[in-house]
Amino acid sequence: MKRTALITVVLSFLMTSGLFAQQYVRNTSLIDAPTAYTIPRGTYQVSFLGYDNGGVELKTILGLHDNLFLGVSFDVQNAIGKDRSQPNVPGVIAKLKFTDGWEQFPISISVGYDSFYIGQQGKTTYVKNGEDYNRDDERYSKNELNRMIYGPYLAITKPIYLFDDEQHLHFGLRVPTQPNYVPGDTSYYLGFDIPMGQYFMVKAEGERIYYDFSRGREWLFNAGVRYNYLNHLGMELDFLFQRHEPVNRIVRIEYHNEF
Repeated sequence: MKRTALITVVLSFLMTSGLFAQQYVRNTSLIDAPTAYTIPRGTYQVSFLGYDNGGVELKTILGLHDNLFLGVSFDVQNAIGKDRSQPNVPGVIAKLKFTDGWEQFPISISVGYDSFYIGQQGKTTYVKNGEDYNRDDERYSKNELNRMIYGPYLAITKPIYLFDDEQHLHFGLRVPTQPNYVPGDTSYYLGFDIPMGQYFMVKAEGERIYYDFSRGREWLFNAGVRYNYLNHLGMELDFLFQRHEPVNRIVRIEYHNEF
């Protein structure tokens, strides 16, 4: 009797795993850039992200419709460690998906509003007497609250099917508008993700690619690996590379469920 019960449990687990294997993981973000995908109606997603120098970013989104979610983002510099923590002004985030394309050409197109970049790259500079000062500059006069860069974006995602699995190509455009509108900092990004079996996924992207190619030193090239458990829990380790700068190692934990 015990052997029969054990066999039943094992078979049930294998059948459940097979079902989850057919449910392709479509993340709302790549590494540091958004995808065109949303979350289903009546679900929510909570994200914890740890970045350089003990910084922490928390995001919560709610699926109001299969094609629309709203949420909030809150960032704290030096949240972990001995340095004095510096909270940033919370921000509202949103994404609206227009289409998933058609059967012969499945392509998802979305617009949204979110914070830009992870870590120091996502912080604003302080303007004094018409000049921009980086936050690390000794001439910088600290204000009472830090400001994250926010703005609208356009995201396009195209699934491709190789090796009996689904991969995704992502392209987008971001325009910083908060706290200051800086047209010259409009940037592009391009990336892809590749599932490695049921649980693992590798990702890569290039971002902060400006129309002015002379600013190539500011481009970011990122790579990461993600572990997904039953479409509810995702754990991710990412690396952000910039020329002549130390590698920024980040950890992301996401939990997804329904009401």
